[in-house]
Amino acid sequence: MRGLFIQRSLEFRLDVQGDTFEQGQPVACTLKVVNRGPTAVTLNSPTLSLALGDLKAVKAKDPAAFELIEKAELERGVELAPGAALAMQHTFILGANAPIAEKSKSPYLLYGDSEEVAALGQLPLAVTPHRYLRTIFDTLTTVFSFLPRGETSKNGWTTVALKPPDSRSMSFVDQLALSARFVNEDLEVNFLFSVKKFDASQTKVGVKKAKTEVKQTWSRADLLFGGEFIRQEFVEARVQEALAEVSSGL
Repeated sequence: MRGLFIQRSLEFRLDVQGDTFEQGQPVACTLKVVNRGPTAVTLNSPTLSLALGDLKAVKAKDPAAFELIEKAELERGVELAPGAALAMQHTFILGANAPIAEKSKSPYLLYGDSEEVAALGQLPLAVTPHRYLRTIFDTLTTVFSFLPRGETSKNGWTTVALKPPDSRSMSFVDQLALSARFVNEDLEVNFLFSVKKFDASQTKVGVKKAKTEVKQTWSRADLLFGGEFIRQEFVEARVQEALAEVSSGL
């Protein structure tokens, strides 16, 4: 993945090793600066940062569109003669609970020679859920026939919205919001079901909407075997355990 940004007489080329990144993975970057002008230029504020951008605000060029996550330490005060080039390297390590790219926001790499965010080049970073979380999300769709309706992340939680299958056992479930996050080496997994419940009064029986939440903690020892291999049968058993809380039994 590459980005190109022209700032005054400076040409900034950002090379990133990879196109898509999972939560928890490294993002290796090389920032090359070339002075295309006729006079020497000093890099007073060379910048390479990882930030979270609000897509609507980014499009509107709002100065407050980005929330800084991490800033690389780059050498300042370097003078570039006409035609001279300088390459700087930095590797960002995405957190296991790092924000993912979604409809309303995305991680970005910001780069250039300025302290002002609005004056920097912008390169969107495609970040997807950690593979452990992906296994859980995919299990709901492939094994239990739920339909995915979009993924989001907030406050360290990564969430997928799912529509239940057209089955008798899930007839009282309208939607499932499945959220997960890492706490040390364990996984916290929350199932938030939007359900229909009977509301009986003295005169009639109606249906009202309600929420049913199932909270689980999965230890690394239970989830994995042989190092990094996921125990699929464990994942399916814990999901089935949560679904049993809202199953109609029909």
